[in-house]
Amino acid sequence: MISESPLKSFLKVLTLSVCTTTVQIIGQGAGVQNEQNTVESLLPEDKGSPVVIDSTDTSGNPAKAQAHFAAGVSWEAQGQAGKALESFRLSLEEDPSNTRLAVQVAEKLISLREIELAYQTLLPATRQETAPGKAFELLGLIQMSRGEEATSLASFQQALERDPSLILSRQRVIDVHLRNGKERPAFRMIQEALEATSNQVDEVTLLIGMYLRYVSMRPDRLQDLGSQLESLIAKSSEIAKEQPALKLSISDLLMLQERFEDAEKMLKDLKDVQPPVPLVSEKLVDLFLRTGKKDMAILELGELTRENSENPRPYFLLGSLKAGDGDSAEAEKHYRKAMDIRPEFEPPYYELAAMKLNEGEAREALEVLQQAREHFSDQFILEFYSGLAMSALRRYEPSLGFLRQAESIAEKQEPERLTGFFYFRVGSVLERLGKFKEAEVEFLKCLDRAPDDATTLNYLGYMWAEQGVKLDQAHEWIMKAHELEPESEAILDSMGWVLYQKGKPAEALPFLEKAKEKLTEPDPTILDHLADVYEALGETGKAEEAWKQSLEIEFNERVFKKWRILKDQGETKS
Repeated sequence: MISESPLKSFLKVLTLSVCTTTVQIIGQGAGVQNEQNTVESLLPEDKGSPVVIDSTDTSGNPAKAQAHFAAGVSWEAQGQAGKALESFRLSLEEDPSNTRLAVQVAEKLISLREIELAYQTLLPATRQETAPGKAFELLGLIQMSRGEEATSLASFQQALERDPSLILSRQRVIDVHLRNGKERPAFRMIQEALEATSNQVDEVTLLIGMYLRYVSMRPDRLQDLGSQLESLIAKSSEIAKEQPALKLSISDLLMLQERFEDAEKMLKDLKDVQPPVPLVSEKLVDLFLRTGKKDMAILELGELTRENSENPRPYFLLGSLKAGDGDSAEAEKHYRKAMDIRPEFEPPYYELAAMKLNEGEAREALEVLQQAREHFSDQFILEFYSGLAMSALRRYEPSLGFLRQAESIAEKQEPERLTGFFYFRVGSVLERLGKFKEAEVEFLKCLDRAPDDATTLNYLGYMWAEQGVKLDQAHEWIMKAHELEPESEAILDSMGWVLYQKGKPAEALPFLEKAKEKLTEPDPTILDHLADVYEALGETGKAEEAWKQSLEIEFNERVFKKWRILKDQGETKS
């Protein structure tokens, strides 16, 4: 018997994974580096530092270069971009071999969105022996924005060779290693990061963000990094006295280490800081939820809605809390409030759609997802949930189309989305379409990722048993599923059915009778299988009664024919 995997817990995890953590749902945590689409968003804040003059360089005119650069900064501050660009160009002409000047000019060009000019400035600079690591880092960021992964990786690696303290370069190399399955070099780079980084506040903040990002991507490594994270907490705490943004990042580390009391004290202290520190209340909400203090979380959320009624995130989280309590009506009200406030805020659409799917309201889920399509496109969850909704409505062809589109998006953007559960859903839709060979391929992908998934083992084994093919392998896999979930009525039925298909009705009978006993409500498929076994064992009266019960639950032409033949035979004999 085929049983579908339960959607509820999976959909909840999947939807929240859009945002990774509650903190990121509410707002970005200080220091956490996220993927961005623009080069300028990746640069640290411009402190307006003066041009660095290389006193060992005698080939240019450093003083004039500095004057032109300072003029460019002044023109930029006045909004005179054209004049600023000309001044920066003149500064490079006066001191063309000053690679540190080239870096500063490139940073200014990027801030002015003159990315190509920045690129042309950095290329000759990186060819010089004196080029600092920062020059390669900026070059790598530009190459990354162009989609040149191989060349950007090489640039980031060059940057780290010259300056191991460059956090952005280290993070990008780690990201590439993880995408390519190179776990060991990625972990080694994480381990080396703490010693390589200075005690500058900005660098330590970025370092915390890098560790948080890595752990969110590889949570199984958290325990291996325990001592380093404690050292990072100590290192950052030493310089955080008058640095509220850094303290905010430290609170993330404390929560990661489950030092909740310390994190709560730090966040409550930050609430008293003036001017107010962004995200403090949001992080307190996260902490209260993680420590089971739901009432305190709701109070914080209420305070957030009063402080800023145009912020959709507190309403979204209130919706999630109500959904968790089973209060669907209140949850939907909060989700829709968040959607009304900011239609381009994605998570409430997906949470509401997931809730509708879990409640069996597939049409309503599709309506919510259609609303989302008015604002978003090329989103994995949007396509995946649409596929699930269509499948629930037994519209398998459009379901398959949405699932394939989701797969295409994930392959390009988020390959980690392609889990065993995803391939199980694709396989089940293909099986319903009668495309058994294609379904088998998808189920095997699922088992490659989750070899002990009892639902998939049972589904594929039962599919083979139904077709009367690969019966030995079907029996083996259904037995493995039975070992994993010995009380599942669906798997008990499959065990009985594959044994019957192998010509062993006597061995099949106990499994099918136990499957029937375990049901809270009669199942027509199990009764049909039981009748087949009874008939094979010569117990025609029991077979006729089981088929009759099956038909009373759900009419099936094939079952009716078997029952009619058996009934007619009995009448003929009498």
